[in-house]
Amino acid sequence: MTFFLSSYCHTHISFFARSLIFLSFSQRLIQYNMTHSKAYIPLHALRKIDIQSILGVAFPLLNDDETQRRYDYHHSRRTMLYFLLSMYNVPNNEQTIRLINECSSKIDYSNIEKNYNDLKNIIEPYQKQYGAENLGTYWELKKEVNRPGPMQSRNYISKYRQDGFQKDELKLYWNYDQIRDLNKNDRFNPVTDSDTYNALLKSPVDKRKNSGTIQFIQTGIENAVFQVPEDKQVIVLDFADERMPGGYFLENARTQEEVILYNSDGYHAILDLKYQIMDGGYMVPEYGVAYIKRVRFFQEISEKERITDLIVAACYDLSGMGEGLYKPPSHEKIDDLRARTYQKFQAIIASAVANTEGNGKDTYLLLGPIGTGAFSNDMKMIAELFSTILNEPLMDSGKPIRYAFDQIWFVSIDNLDVFVTEFNNEI
Repeated sequence: MTFFLSSYCHTHISFFARSLIFLSFSQRLIQYNMTHSKAYIPLHALRKIDIQSILGVAFPLLNDDETQRRYDYHHSRRTMLYFLLSMYNVPNNEQTIRLINECSSKIDYSNIEKNYNDLKNIIEPYQKQYGAENLGTYWELKKEVNRPGPMQSRNYISKYRQDGFQKDELKLYWNYDQIRDLNKNDRFNPVTDSDTYNALLKSPVDKRKNSGTIQFIQTGIENAVFQVPEDKQVIVLDFADERMPGGYFLENARTQEEVILYNSDGYHAILDLKYQIMDGGYMVPEYGVAYIKRVRFFQEISEKERITDLIVAACYDLSGMGEGLYKPPSHEKIDDLRARTYQKFQAIIASAVANTEGNGKDTYLLLGPIGTGAFSNDMKMIAELFSTILNEPLMDSGKPIRYAFDQIWFVSIDNLDVFVTEFNNEI
Protein backbone atom coordinates (compact mmCIF):
# COMPACT_ATOMS: atom_id res chain seq x y z
CA MET A 1 0.00 0.00 0.00
CA THR A 2 1.17 3.53 -0.77
CA PHE A 3 -0.12 6.88 0.29
CA PHE A 4 0.33 10.54 -0.42
CA LEU A 5 0.28 13.02 2.42
CA SER A 6 -0.35 16.73 2.05
CA SER A 7 -1.63 19.87 3.73
CA TYR A 8 -2.23 22.20 0.82
CA CYS A 9 -4.95 24.79 1.34
CA HIS A 10 -8.49 23.45 0.98
CA THR A 11 -8.86 24.84 -2.56
CA HIS A 12 -5.80 22.96 -3.76
CA ILE A 13 -6.86 19.81 -1.91
CA SER A 14 -10.20 19.74 -3.67
CA PHE A 15 -8.71 20.34 -7.09
CA PHE A 16 -5.94 17.80 -6.64
CA ALA A 17 -8.23 15.20 -5.11
CA ARG A 18 -10.53 15.49 -8.12
CA SER A 19 -7.54 14.98 -10.41
CA LEU A 20 -6.66 11.75 -8.58
CA ILE A 21 -10.15 10.29 -8.47
CA PHE A 22 -9.26 7.68 -11.04
CA LEU A 23 -6.34 6.35 -9.02
CA SER A 24 -6.50 3.32 -6.80
CA PHE A 25 -7.37 3.61 -3.13
CA SER A 26 -3.73 3.13 -2.16
CA GLN A 27 -2.87 6.45 -3.79
CA ARG A 28 -5.71 8.56 -2.48
CA LEU A 29 -4.94 11.96 -1.08
CA ILE A 30 -4.96 12.15 2.71
CA GLN A 31 -5.09 15.45 4.53
CA TYR A 32 -3.06 15.57 7.70
CA ASN A 33 -2.87 18.86 9.58
CA MET A 34 0.23 18.19 11.65
CA THR A 35 2.53 20.10 9.30
CA HIS A 36 2.78 22.09 6.11
CA SER A 37 5.04 19.45 4.57
CA LYS A 38 4.16 16.92 1.89
CA ALA A 39 5.27 13.32 2.14
CA TYR A 40 4.85 10.07 0.28
CA ILE A 41 5.77 6.73 1.79
CA PRO A 42 5.62 3.49 -0.22
CA LEU A 43 4.18 1.21 2.43
CA HIS A 44 4.10 -1.65 -0.07
CA ALA A 45 7.90 -1.53 -0.31
CA LEU A 46 8.86 -1.12 3.34
CA ARG A 47 10.53 -4.15 4.90
CA LYS A 48 11.32 -4.98 8.49
CA ILE A 49 14.86 -3.62 8.10
CA ASP A 50 13.44 -0.32 6.88
CA ILE A 51 11.15 -0.09 9.90
CA GLN A 52 14.07 -0.92 12.20
CA SER A 53 16.07 1.84 10.53
CA ILE A 54 13.26 4.38 11.00
CA LEU A 55 12.72 3.42 14.64
CA GLY A 56 16.45 3.57 15.32
CA VAL A 57 16.43 7.27 14.48
CA ALA A 58 12.99 8.08 15.90
CA PHE A 59 13.79 6.39 19.25
CA PRO A 60 17.58 6.27 19.55
CA LEU A 61 19.18 4.35 22.40
CA LEU A 62 21.77 7.00 23.19
CA ASN A 63 22.39 9.44 26.03
CA ASP A 64 20.76 12.85 25.76
CA ASP A 65 23.87 14.72 24.61
CA GLU A 66 24.63 12.24 21.84
CA THR A 67 20.98 12.11 20.76
CA GLN A 68 20.85 15.87 20.42
CA ARG A 69 24.12 16.06 18.50
CA ARG A 70 23.44 13.27 16.04
CA TYR A 71 19.66 13.09 15.70
CA ASP A 72 18.24 16.44 16.80
CA TYR A 73 20.78 18.99 15.59
CA HIS A 74 19.11 19.05 12.15
CA HIS A 75 15.72 17.67 13.27
CA SER A 76 16.36 14.22 11.75
CA ARG A 77 14.61 12.51 14.67
CA ARG A 78 11.58 14.77 14.38
CA THR A 79 11.37 13.99 10.67
CA MET A 80 11.38 10.24 11.32
CA LEU A 81 8.65 10.65 13.95
CA TYR A 82 6.67 12.61 11.40
CA PHE A 83 6.94 9.77 8.89
CA LEU A 84 5.95 7.26 11.58
CA LEU A 85 2.86 9.26 12.51
CA SER A 86 2.01 9.41 8.84
CA MET A 87 2.11 5.63 8.61
CA TYR A 88 -0.36 5.35 11.48
CA ASN A 89 -2.78 7.71 9.75
CA VAL A 90 -3.30 5.88 6.48
CA PRO A 91 -6.17 3.39 6.12
CA ASN A 92 -5.52 -0.35 5.75
CA ASN A 93 -2.06 -0.09 7.28
CA GLU A 94 -2.23 -3.32 9.28
CA GLN A 95 0.87 -4.87 7.70
CA THR A 96 2.98 -1.82 8.49
CA ILE A 97 1.74 -1.57 12.07
CA ARG A 98 2.48 -5.26 12.51
CA LEU A 99 6.05 -4.69 11.36
CA ILE A 100 6.41 -1.78 13.77
CA ASN A 101 5.13 -3.94 16.63
CA GLU A 102 7.51 -6.76 15.69
CA CYS A 103 10.40 -4.32 15.93
CA SER A 104 9.24 -2.74 19.17
CA SER A 105 6.02 -3.59 21.00
CA LYS A 106 6.60 -0.64 23.35
CA ILE A 107 6.10 1.95 20.62
CA ASP A 108 2.62 3.11 19.72
CA TYR A 109 0.87 6.13 18.28
CA SER A 110 0.62 8.00 21.59
CA ASN A 111 4.33 7.98 22.40
CA ILE A 112 5.25 8.76 18.79
CA GLU A 113 2.91 11.75 18.88
CA LYS A 114 4.20 12.93 22.26
CA ASN A 115 7.83 12.78 21.15
CA TYR A 116 6.99 14.53 17.89
CA ASN A 117 5.06 17.35 19.58
CA ASP A 118 7.86 17.87 22.11
CA LEU A 119 10.38 18.28 19.31
CA LYS A 120 8.02 20.36 17.17
CA ASN A 121 8.25 23.15 19.74
CA ILE A 122 12.05 23.20 19.77
CA ILE A 123 14.00 25.45 17.41
CA GLU A 124 16.54 23.52 15.35
CA PRO A 125 19.87 23.67 17.25
CA TYR A 126 21.74 24.28 13.98
CA GLN A 127 19.54 27.32 13.39
CA LYS A 128 20.37 28.55 16.89
CA GLN A 129 24.07 28.06 16.21
CA TYR A 130 23.80 30.61 13.40
CA GLY A 131 21.64 33.01 15.41
CA ALA A 132 18.86 32.66 12.86
CA GLU A 133 15.98 31.85 15.21
CA ASN A 134 13.88 34.72 13.84
CA LEU A 135 14.47 34.02 10.14
CA GLY A 136 12.00 31.13 9.82
CA THR A 137 12.18 28.49 7.09
CA TYR A 138 14.96 28.65 4.52
CA TRP A 139 17.00 30.61 7.04
CA GLU A 140 20.07 29.09 5.38
CA LEU A 141 19.42 31.34 2.37
CA LYS A 142 18.49 34.38 4.46
CA LYS A 143 21.38 34.46 6.94
CA GLU A 144 24.17 36.78 5.86
CA VAL A 145 27.27 34.84 4.77
CA ASN A 146 30.76 35.99 3.86
CA ARG A 147 32.36 32.72 2.79
CA PRO A 148 33.12 32.24 -0.91
CA GLY A 149 31.39 28.90 -1.50
CA PRO A 150 27.98 29.81 -0.04
CA MET A 151 28.16 33.29 -1.59
CA GLN A 152 28.79 31.85 -5.05
CA SER A 153 25.98 29.31 -4.63
CA ARG A 154 23.54 32.02 -3.63
CA ASN A 155 24.41 33.99 -6.74
CA TYR A 156 23.63 30.95 -8.89
CA ILE A 157 20.38 30.27 -7.02
CA SER A 158 19.25 33.86 -7.47
CA LYS A 159 19.73 33.52 -11.22
CA TYR A 160 17.15 30.78 -11.83
CA ARG A 161 15.95 29.18 -8.60
CA GLN A 162 14.66 31.87 -6.27
CA ASP A 163 11.32 30.05 -6.23
CA GLY A 164 12.94 26.67 -5.66
CA PHE A 165 12.45 23.34 -7.38
CA GLN A 166 9.13 21.97 -8.58
CA LYS A 167 7.48 19.06 -6.79
CA ASP A 168 8.12 16.71 -9.74
CA GLU A 169 11.85 17.50 -9.52
CA LEU A 170 12.19 16.21 -5.95
CA LYS A 171 11.97 12.44 -5.51
CA LEU A 172 12.53 10.40 -2.34
CA TYR A 173 13.15 6.67 -2.65
CA TRP A 174 13.26 4.53 0.51
CA ASN A 175 14.85 1.40 -0.98
CA TYR A 176 15.54 -0.55 -4.15
CA ASP A 177 12.22 -2.41 -3.96
CA GLN A 178 10.31 0.85 -4.31
CA ILE A 179 12.31 1.89 -7.37
CA ARG A 180 12.04 -1.56 -8.99
CA ASP A 181 8.23 -1.33 -8.88
CA LEU A 182 7.86 2.20 -10.29
CA ASN A 183 6.59 0.71 -13.57
CA LYS A 184 3.50 -0.72 -11.82
CA ASN A 185 0.38 1.41 -12.01
CA ASP A 186 -0.39 1.47 -8.29
CA ARG A 187 3.16 1.63 -6.97
CA PHE A 188 4.41 5.14 -7.73
CA ASN A 189 3.89 8.65 -6.40
CA PRO A 190 1.68 10.38 -9.01
CA VAL A 191 3.07 13.79 -8.08
CA THR A 192 6.79 13.05 -8.46
CA ASP A 193 7.07 9.89 -10.53
CA SER A 194 4.46 10.01 -13.29
CA ASP A 195 7.30 10.83 -15.68
CA THR A 196 9.30 7.85 -14.42
CA TYR A 197 6.34 5.48 -14.70
CA ASN A 198 5.63 6.55 -18.28
CA ALA A 199 9.30 6.38 -19.27
CA LEU A 200 9.70 2.85 -17.90
CA LEU A 201 6.64 1.70 -19.81
CA LYS A 202 7.87 3.31 -23.01
CA SER A 203 11.45 2.07 -22.64
CA PRO A 204 11.43 -1.15 -20.54
CA VAL A 205 14.71 -1.86 -18.83
CA ASP A 206 15.01 -5.33 -20.38
CA LYS A 207 14.92 -3.78 -23.88
CA ARG A 208 17.83 -1.42 -23.36
CA LYS A 209 20.94 -2.32 -25.32
CA ASN A 210 23.32 0.59 -24.90
CA SER A 211 27.11 0.60 -24.89
CA GLY A 212 27.50 0.66 -21.10
CA THR A 213 31.06 1.94 -21.53
CA ILE A 214 32.94 2.51 -18.26
CA GLN A 215 35.61 5.19 -17.99
CA PHE A 216 37.71 6.66 -15.19
CA ILE A 217 38.14 10.44 -15.08
CA GLN A 218 40.55 12.08 -12.64
CA THR A 219 39.17 15.59 -12.20
CA GLY A 220 36.73 17.51 -10.06
CA ILE A 221 33.06 16.68 -10.49
CA GLU A 222 32.34 20.35 -11.23
CA ASN A 223 34.60 20.03 -14.28
CA ALA A 224 33.54 16.55 -15.36
CA VAL A 225 29.92 17.55 -16.01
CA PHE A 226 31.15 19.99 -18.65
CA GLN A 227 33.19 17.27 -20.38
CA VAL A 228 30.03 15.36 -21.27
CA PRO A 229 28.78 16.19 -24.80
CA GLU A 230 26.12 18.88 -24.69
CA ASP A 231 23.30 16.79 -26.15
CA LYS A 232 23.59 14.10 -23.44
CA GLN A 233 21.76 13.60 -20.16
CA VAL A 234 24.03 13.81 -17.10
CA ILE A 235 23.25 12.07 -13.80
CA VAL A 236 25.67 12.78 -10.94
CA LEU A 237 26.11 10.89 -7.68
CA ASP A 238 26.30 13.36 -4.79
CA PHE A 239 28.36 11.95 -1.88
CA ALA A 240 25.87 13.36 0.60
CA ASP A 241 25.65 13.84 4.32
CA GLU A 242 22.62 11.83 5.40
CA ARG A 243 21.70 14.04 8.38
CA MET A 244 22.89 17.53 7.38
CA PRO A 245 21.39 19.21 4.31
CA GLY A 246 24.40 19.98 2.15
CA GLY A 247 26.91 18.76 4.71
CA TYR A 248 29.12 21.56 5.99
CA PHE A 249 27.94 23.88 3.23
CA LEU A 250 27.60 26.96 5.42
CA GLU A 251 31.03 26.31 6.91
CA ASN A 252 32.60 26.48 3.41
CA ALA A 253 33.86 22.87 3.53
CA ARG A 254 35.29 21.36 0.33
CA THR A 255 34.18 17.73 0.17
CA GLN A 256 32.51 16.49 -3.01
CA GLU A 257 28.98 17.41 -1.93
CA GLU A 258 29.84 20.98 -0.99
CA VAL A 259 31.80 21.45 -4.22
CA ILE A 260 28.73 20.33 -6.19
CA LEU A 261 26.53 22.79 -4.34
CA TYR A 262 28.95 25.72 -4.58
CA ASN A 263 29.02 25.28 -8.36
CA SER A 264 25.29 24.78 -8.93
CA ASP A 265 21.84 25.82 -7.75
CA GLY A 266 21.41 22.44 -6.05
CA TYR A 267 21.49 23.78 -2.48
CA HIS A 268 17.99 25.14 -2.93
CA ALA A 269 16.83 21.63 -3.87
CA ILE A 270 18.39 20.18 -0.71
CA LEU A 271 16.53 22.80 1.32
CA ASP A 272 13.32 22.11 -0.60
CA LEU A 273 13.64 18.48 0.48
CA LYS A 274 14.06 19.68 4.05
CA TYR A 275 11.18 22.13 4.18
CA GLN A 276 8.73 20.79 1.59
CA ILE A 277 9.16 17.02 2.00
CA MET A 278 10.74 16.37 5.40
CA ASP A 279 8.80 18.54 7.85
CA GLY A 280 11.63 21.02 8.35
CA GLY A 281 14.19 18.35 9.26
CA TYR A 282 16.50 16.25 7.14
CA MET A 283 17.57 12.69 6.49
CA VAL A 284 18.42 10.38 3.62
CA PRO A 285 16.78 6.92 4.00
CA GLU A 286 19.32 4.32 5.11
CA TYR A 287 18.72 2.09 2.08
CA GLY A 288 17.48 4.75 -0.31
CA VAL A 289 18.29 8.03 -2.01
CA ALA A 290 16.88 11.41 -2.83
CA TYR A 291 16.78 12.10 -6.56
CA ILE A 292 16.79 15.72 -7.79
CA LYS A 293 16.06 16.63 -11.39
CA ARG A 294 17.33 19.56 -13.42
CA VAL A 295 20.05 20.97 -11.20
CA ARG A 296 22.00 23.62 -13.10
CA PHE A 297 25.82 23.61 -12.86
CA PHE A 298 27.69 26.82 -13.63
CA GLN A 299 31.25 27.27 -14.93
CA GLU A 300 32.40 30.74 -14.05
CA ILE A 301 35.41 30.92 -16.39
CA SER A 302 33.55 29.92 -19.54
CA GLU A 303 30.13 31.20 -18.38
CA LYS A 304 28.71 27.84 -19.46
CA GLU A 305 25.76 26.16 -17.77
CA ARG A 306 24.83 22.49 -17.66
CA ILE A 307 21.61 20.76 -16.57
CA THR A 308 22.16 17.58 -14.55
CA ASP A 309 20.27 15.27 -12.20
CA LEU A 310 21.63 14.54 -8.72
CA ILE A 311 21.45 11.27 -6.79
CA VAL A 312 21.76 12.20 -3.11
CA ALA A 313 23.13 9.19 -1.22
CA ALA A 314 25.45 8.30 1.64
CA CYS A 315 27.64 5.46 2.90
CA TYR A 316 28.02 4.48 6.55
CA ASP A 317 30.33 6.56 8.72
CA LEU A 318 33.08 4.12 9.73
CA SER A 319 35.43 6.80 11.05
CA GLY A 320 34.26 6.49 14.65
CA MET A 321 33.42 10.20 14.72
CA GLY A 322 29.66 9.59 14.87
CA GLU A 323 28.83 11.87 11.95
CA GLY A 324 26.45 9.41 10.31
CA LEU A 325 22.75 9.19 11.02
CA TYR A 326 22.55 5.39 11.01
CA LYS A 327 24.55 3.09 13.24
CA PRO A 328 27.04 1.22 11.04
CA PRO A 329 27.86 -2.47 11.36
CA SER A 330 30.87 -3.16 13.53
CA HIS A 331 34.24 -3.58 11.86
CA GLU A 332 34.15 -7.27 12.82
CA LYS A 333 30.98 -7.82 10.76
CA ILE A 334 32.39 -7.12 7.32
CA ASP A 335 29.80 -9.30 5.59
CA ASP A 336 26.98 -7.29 7.17
CA LEU A 337 28.64 -4.04 6.12
CA ARG A 338 29.00 -5.27 2.54
CA ALA A 339 25.41 -6.54 2.40
CA ARG A 340 23.94 -3.31 3.68
CA THR A 341 26.15 -1.12 1.50
CA TYR A 342 25.21 -3.32 -1.46
CA GLN A 343 21.57 -2.42 -0.85
CA LYS A 344 22.47 1.27 -0.81
CA PHE A 345 24.26 0.95 -4.13
CA GLN A 346 21.39 -0.98 -5.68
CA ALA A 347 19.15 1.99 -4.93
CA ILE A 348 21.70 4.42 -6.37
CA ILE A 349 21.96 2.61 -9.71
CA ALA A 350 18.24 1.80 -9.90
CA SER A 351 17.29 5.46 -9.32
CA ALA A 352 19.45 6.43 -12.29
CA VAL A 353 17.95 3.70 -14.48
CA ALA A 354 14.42 4.77 -13.57
CA ASN A 355 15.11 8.42 -14.39
CA THR A 356 17.01 8.15 -17.66
CA GLU A 357 15.67 10.19 -20.52
CA GLY A 358 14.37 7.81 -23.16
CA ASN A 359 16.08 4.44 -23.18
CA GLY A 360 19.36 5.66 -21.73
CA LYS A 361 21.27 5.72 -25.02
CA ASP A 362 22.16 9.37 -24.37
CA THR A 363 22.70 9.09 -20.61
CA TYR A 364 26.02 9.59 -18.83
CA LEU A 365 26.07 8.36 -15.23
CA LEU A 366 28.84 9.95 -13.15
CA LEU A 367 29.77 7.91 -10.05
CA GLY A 368 32.79 7.87 -7.79
CA PRO A 369 34.49 6.57 -4.61
CA ILE A 370 31.63 7.50 -2.28
CA GLY A 371 32.28 7.08 1.43
CA THR A 372 36.05 6.65 1.10
CA GLY A 373 36.99 10.06 2.45
CA ALA A 374 35.87 11.29 5.86
CA PHE A 375 33.62 8.24 6.34
CA SER A 376 36.61 5.85 5.99
CA ASN A 377 35.02 3.14 3.84
CA ASP A 378 37.50 0.83 2.13
CA MET A 379 37.97 1.90 -1.49
CA LYS A 380 38.42 -1.68 -2.69
CA MET A 381 35.09 -2.68 -1.15
CA ILE A 382 33.34 0.30 -2.73
CA ALA A 383 34.87 -0.50 -6.14
CA GLU A 384 33.94 -4.19 -5.84
CA LEU A 385 30.32 -3.40 -4.98
CA PHE A 386 29.89 -0.97 -7.86
CA SER A 387 31.51 -3.45 -10.24
CA THR A 388 29.30 -6.30 -9.04
CA ILE A 389 26.07 -4.37 -9.35
CA LEU A 390 26.84 -2.78 -12.71
CA ASN A 391 27.81 -6.15 -14.17
CA GLU A 392 24.74 -8.08 -13.03
CA PRO A 393 21.01 -7.80 -13.86
CA LEU A 394 18.94 -5.21 -12.01
CA MET A 395 15.31 -4.15 -12.32
CA ASP A 396 14.58 -7.26 -14.39
CA SER A 397 17.11 -6.15 -17.00
CA GLY A 398 18.07 -9.71 -17.95
CA LYS A 399 21.59 -8.49 -18.75
CA PRO A 400 24.17 -6.40 -16.85
CA ILE A 401 22.53 -3.15 -15.82
CA ARG A 402 25.38 -1.03 -17.16
CA TYR A 403 23.85 -1.52 -20.61
CA ALA A 404 20.96 0.67 -19.49
CA PHE A 405 23.35 3.63 -19.98
CA ASP A 406 25.54 4.93 -22.74
CA GLN A 407 28.48 5.90 -20.52
CA ILE A 408 29.39 5.37 -16.87
CA TRP A 409 32.19 7.57 -15.58
CA PHE A 410 33.93 7.17 -12.25
CA VAL A 411 35.08 10.67 -11.33
CA SER A 412 37.41 11.79 -8.56
CA ILE A 413 40.21 14.25 -7.94
CA ASP A 414 42.07 11.31 -6.38
CA ASN A 415 43.68 8.30 -8.03
CA LEU A 416 41.17 5.73 -9.30
CA ASP A 417 43.58 2.82 -9.90
CA VAL A 418 41.69 0.61 -7.43
CA PHE A 419 38.52 1.06 -9.51
CA VAL A 420 40.37 0.47 -12.78
CA THR A 421 41.82 -2.79 -11.45
CA GLU A 422 38.51 -4.03 -10.08
CA PHE A 423 36.54 -3.34 -13.25
CA ASN A 424 39.25 -4.88 -15.44
CA ASN A 425 39.09 -8.02 -13.33
CA GLU A 426 35.30 -8.16 -13.61
CA ILE A 427 35.11 -7.53 -17.34
